[in-house]
Amino acid sequence: MTDASVHLAAQPRIDTLVTEFRSDAQRLRSDFAGTAWIGDIPDPASGMMGPNYQRRVVDSQLFLPDTHWYTVRELDDAEIQIAVGLLQVPGTTQGSQGLVGAIADPRADFFEHPEHEDRVGICLTLRGRIWSNVGLSYRITVLCRPEAFISSAPA
Repeated sequence: MTDASVHLAAQPRIDTLVTEFRSDAQRLRSDFAGTAWIGDIPDPASGMMGPNYQRRVVDSQLFLPDTHWYTVRELDDAEIQIAVGLLQVPGTTQGSQGLVGAIADPRADFFEHPEHEDRVGICLTLRGRIWSNVGLSYRITVLCRPEAFISSAPA
């Protein structure tokens, strides 16, 4: 069984300063959204993924392309929420509907910057097995103290 590649395509990130309901504390709210293309990327002309029908393992942990970098010591009360939805499962070359298999327990977590121990970014973790190419939409919301923000990933 081969490994499936995962390609992230980010939508514009939305950053807002919000006030917590019970404490009146200010929080930085960052909404990250985009598409995870698993197995292949869509054809630029049609927007559809190819019908590659092959059993593959999905085991990826990728920094969001538009992640913020945060300082660890200010994230003790940070919250992360993730929502993932199936976007596209193309038909197969045999003319049947492709099979997803399973993308189990998608996660969003803070992970250390590969070159700077003093900062962390947001990683999307996807695991499972697929039998055809899959497109997933993702939305990740992070709430933290504004002091936790260091910088944004380069665009």
